[in-house]
This record gives sequence, C-alpha cells and structure tokens, in this order.
Amino acid sequence: MKKLTLTAMLLTSLFATAAFASQYDKPGFVTEVEDGRLWVFREGSKELEEFKKTGEPAKQFTDIGSGPNGMTVKAADDQTLKDYLQSLKK
Repeated sequence: MKKLTLTAMLLTSLFATAAFASQYDKPGFVTEVEDGRLWVFREGSKELEEFKKTGEPAKQFTDIGSGPNGMTVKAADDQTLKDYLQSLKK
C-alpha cells in the first residue's frame, strides 16, 4: 500500500511540474510569472534555484513592457535579460 501511495505522489508531482511550466519558456531559459511580471532565468542556474528558495534575487535587471503581451521582464543578471529578449525576436 505504501508503494502505491508513493508512486501516486510521485506521478502527481511530475504532472504538476509539467502543468506549471511557463508558456514563455524558450530553449535554455526558464520563466516564472509573478505579479504580472515575467522572471527569466537560465536553465539550471544557481539564480533559478535561489529564486525558488527565497523569492526575488538581491540584484534585479528590468525591461519594462518588452516581454510577451507587453509584460515587464526581470532577470537576476543583465546578460540573461538581453539574451532572452533577443530569443523572442527569432
């Protein structure tokens, strides 16, 4: 019974993660929408892990209104922000 419960919990968490993947993700980038703003991180970066644990990073770079649907885009470093915005033009 315990194995069945653990298996169900694992499958649920996998589907929940997939369901919450942002529609704004691009190859190499992971995005999160918070308060109507789009946060952008490099896939697997320490900044992404920090964001998941603590919320907003200490340093933030912002480009107002340049994201999808006119969203403000935020990132923990300037280069990630620029590279993500460039990927939107492709």
